[in-house]
Amino acid sequence: MKWNVKEVSGDRAASLYHLSPLSAKLLEASGLSDEQIRELLEDERDPRYSKASCVKEAAERLLMARENHEKVFIGGDYDADGICSTAIMKNTLDRLGIVNGYYIPDRFREGYGLRAETVEAAAAKGYSVIMTVDNGVKAHEALIRAKKLGMYVIVTDHHQIDEEIEADIVVHPDYLEPEYANCSGAGVVLQLAHMLVGNCALHVALAAVAAIGDVMPLWKENRVIVKRGLGLLRQGAVPALSALLAKNASVDEKTVGFQIVPKLNSVGRMNDISNVNTLVPFLLLQDPAAISRFAAQLHTVNERRKELSAAMVKKAQELLTGEDFEVIYDPEFHEGLCGLAAGRIAEEEHKPVLVMAGKDDILRGSGRSVPGFNLFAFFAEGFDELEAFGGHEQAVGLTVRKEDYENFRTEILRKIKETGYVYEEKTGTAVVLQEKDINFAAFTELDRLKPYPKELSDLYFALVKPEVSDYKKGPKVTKYTFRSGKASLDGVLFPWKGMEASETPELVCGNLSVNRWRDRITLQMEIEYLQ
Repeated sequence: MKWNVKEVSGDRAASLYHLSPLSAKLLEASGLSDEQIRELLEDERDPRYSKASCVKEAAERLLMARENHEKVFIGGDYDADGICSTAIMKNTLDRLGIVNGYYIPDRFREGYGLRAETVEAAAAKGYSVIMTVDNGVKAHEALIRAKKLGMYVIVTDHHQIDEEIEADIVVHPDYLEPEYANCSGAGVVLQLAHMLVGNCALHVALAAVAAIGDVMPLWKENRVIVKRGLGLLRQGAVPALSALLAKNASVDEKTVGFQIVPKLNSVGRMNDISNVNTLVPFLLLQDPAAISRFAAQLHTVNERRKELSAAMVKKAQELLTGEDFEVIYDPEFHEGLCGLAAGRIAEEEHKPVLVMAGKDDILRGSGRSVPGFNLFAFFAEGFDELEAFGGHEQAVGLTVRKEDYENFRTEILRKIKETGYVYEEKTGTAVVLQEKDINFAAFTELDRLKPYPKELSDLYFALVKPEVSDYKKGPKVTKYTFRSGKASLDGVLFPWKGMEASETPELVCGNLSVNRWRDRITLQMEIEYLQ
């Protein structure tokens, strides 16, 4: 990565918003508007909820179901957003006394979204109302089948709408007020849940985790949901989620993204040893003993996922060919880990990567891209071998027949050469730290800007020609103590960053935090780059 190291005064933001020079410099370097800065500095508050007609109509129909003693079926999804969405909706219907059931499909046996077979099974069990959460806008066959069976269909989703949806009601950001444009699937469900049962800490906290898991833009009401949800998680609003955090871990968007979300996602990925449908009752548990037992099982599943991922990445690296687009297949690969392996290799090799698995007639794979290359557009046209395909610019999932794999791979390599794509090294931006910036009050004030939107999370701080007063290189971490005048700052560099830990670096860039360990509080930089 190349680095753009900026000297920023921050005087205007410091004066206008009564901020420390450190926060003011970060805001000035971000290029955010005054309106966006005021939004960042807004105090934590409860979300404001949509009054859109689609939300009202869906709420009225569900209340009618209660009056008519109808059964409501919830069709969910297997990632963190879909799981949290399902939990919010189930809890809402339970509170209302509406008889309900839910089902999240098997990621590999059934695939994404509501299926016609699931609809038929629900109808056979007496469900007359069916609703989707975090999916549905592309479930055309299933929705048509539901209508033919006389079921009332409510779709709640946030994915892109490309064609008409065969539903009675669609609750989607496109049909909500502009403030809700960035909502995840759970954020959309939250609007309906609030209209039905009012403000609920459990629901807001789950929606916050879902938004972080789906990496949704942290602006407007989505930002409010995440900020308030994190505050509620700190208060233990969802005991099951608290049990997934490391002991004494701070609760912020980073710990949620690295400690909670992967554990939820691991169950859907590791379907051979776990069942994603068990996560919904887990999230709604209140009994500490039951929570502890399930959290331990979830930890085991996630550790196994990490072990298999590491082995799979190692094997995939051995199969690299040096082509402009790496297409890697091995019959022993775990289908649920293809995306993780592809992402790791794409990041290391700076090129698009497709990793495929499957021993039988059908091969399934996941692709990951690099900034500037639209992977979805690449596969959207010209590949007759594709049996199934979906995704977005940076990530795709697809299916081909084993007999077509070699032709498919050949066509990928031909097409990538036609694009003329050349990787452009990403440029990082870092704001220079001065002695006056390095103090407890300034570092603490940075928390006012959290959760960081992308415009801030892509920015770092820099020490130029720092004085190193202490240096300890260990197998798990290299620790520095930097000095700038009378100010002191710890630095930590982890081996997996792939950098040589120089004893006398000329430039150090990274993220700042207040580190609390036992009875010791220090100012710290997690190093992303040094030279």
